[in-house]
Amino acid sequence: MLRSISKSVKPVLRVPLATKRGFSLTIAKMALTPFGMPAMSPTMEEGGIVSWKVKEGDSFSAGDELLEVETDKATISVEAQDDGIMAKIIKHDGEKEIKVGFPIAYLAEPGDNIAELEIPSAEEPVKAPEPAAAAAPKAPKASEPEAAPAKKESTSTPKASQSSGAADQSQVFFPSVSMLLDINHISREEALSKIPATGPKGRILKGDVLAYLGQIPADSNSKIASYIKSKEHLDLSNIELRPKVDSKAAETSPEKVEKKQKEPVKVTHQFVLASSIPKESISKLIAKASKSAEIYAYGTPLYQPSDLIDPIFEELVAPPRNSERFTVSTTIGTLEEPAAAIVDDFDFEPFQESSSSSDVLTTVDVELVCNEKVFDSKARAEKYIERFGDYLKHAESKLAL
Repeated sequence: MLRSISKSVKPVLRVPLATKRGFSLTIAKMALTPFGMPAMSPTMEEGGIVSWKVKEGDSFSAGDELLEVETDKATISVEAQDDGIMAKIIKHDGEKEIKVGFPIAYLAEPGDNIAELEIPSAEEPVKAPEPAAAAAPKAPKASEPEAAPAKKESTSTPKASQSSGAADQSQVFFPSVSMLLDINHISREEALSKIPATGPKGRILKGDVLAYLGQIPADSNSKIASYIKSKEHLDLSNIELRPKVDSKAAETSPEKVEKKQKEPVKVTHQFVLASSIPKESISKLIAKASKSAEIYAYGTPLYQPSDLIDPIFEELVAPPRNSERFTVSTTIGTLEEPAAAIVDDFDFEPFQESSSSSDVLTTVDVELVCNEKVFDSKARAEKYIERFGDYLKHAESKLAL
C-alpha cells in the first residue's frame, strides 16, 4: 500500500513567490503589484504556464499554490509568500515561451476593492514590461549620474577596445550581473548591445556593468581584463633548449654510466669439509644445508625478544617474507693440506714425507648477492651463512661417531 502511494506522488520543486508589495499607509497601497514570470533556476530564460490554481478575484494565503510553471526540465509549483488577491490574470493556461520577469498577473493586497482599482489591459505589459515606470519619482536621482558615465565611457572606449569586445548574444548572465541589471532597470537587449564585454568569449562580467553605470573607472576594468588575457597563455620566451650532445660523447656515455653503477652487496664464505665425508654424498649434503639455512634466514627474527617490541607490529613494518633477499651460488673445490712433519727425538733435523702423501680437502665456496631493495637482505644473508656452517658441523660430528 505504501509503495503504491509513493509512486502516485509527483515530485515538484516548491518556489516561494518573490514579487510582493510592501505595506504602506499612503495612497500607493491601492496600486496593483505586477507578478512576473518566476525564474526556477539561474539559467532559466523562459517558461510556460501549465495551469492556474487560483482564479481572478480569489483570495490566497501565504503557502497556497498559485500556479504550475513548466520549464524544459521539470514542472514546478509556485507558492505565495504573502497573503493577497488575484486581481487579473494576463497569461492563461497553456501559454509558453514567456520571458522570465514578464508580467503574467496582477496582485492586490488583502482588503483591497478590486472594483475601485485600475487594472491594466492585457496589451499594456506586452508593449513595455517595465515595472520601473511606476517608480518614476525615484528615477531622477539615478538618471543624473547616468549621463556622466556615458561621457566616461566615450573617453575610455579607445583604451578598453583592446581587451573588450561585443557581447555574446546567446550567453546566460551570471546571477551577479542579472541582479545589477534588474536593480538598475537595464533590459537584456540594452546590456547586450551597449555594455562592452571583457569576459571570455564575449561574456559580460559584473565589472562591465559597474563600469557602464560609472560606479568604477572603465580603465581599471580594462586593465584587469588585459592582465588576465595576457596570463591565459604560457610564456616560453625565457626557456632555453638544451644543447645537443655529440655522437662521440653519446657513444662513450654508456661506459661512464657503467662505472657509476653501484656494485651489489655480496656475502661470501668458504667452508672446508672434513675428509670423513664421502665425496659421493657431498652434493646432497650441500643441498640439505642450503635448504635448512634458507628457511632459517627467512624465518628468524632479527630483533632480540623484549616486552617493548610487538611481533605483530614488526611483521607489519617489515618487508614481506616472500620478498627475495639474496641469491645463492655454491662452488665445490679442493684444497691441498701439507702433511705434518714427523719429529725424531734422536735427530736434529725433522723427517718430512714426500709431497705425494699430502691430504686433499674438499671446500665449498658460498656467495650470496644481496637485494638492495630490501633493507634486511644483508642481515638475512649473514644468518644464512651462520646456519649453513652449523649444518655442516653437525653432519661432520655424526660421521665421526
